[in-house]
Amino acid sequence: MPLKTDTLQRQLALATEDLQKRVKVLDEKGVDAKGRSRDSQWRSLNAKCRRIRHRIAVVGEIAERDAECERRKQESAEDSGE
Repeated sequence: MPLKTDTLQRQLALATEDLQKRVKVLDEKGVDAKGRSRDSQWRSLNAKCRRIRHRIAVVGEIAERDAECERRKQESAEDSGE
């Protein structure tokens, strides 16, 4: 069962918060932006954020596709009723 957009938004907010905490730790250690990609925890948290953003985009695309399908069904029903 796919997750709803509000659930995914909440998950993204939590994942982004975790990522920002890790960035803060790396900044305190003196790691620059390019050096973050060498940190396995940062890579994992960044990937988690990207996955959730992708899922949100896919949910939106599916909703658009379903709305288009419903619109076509309505048009077909109106055309056959004439």
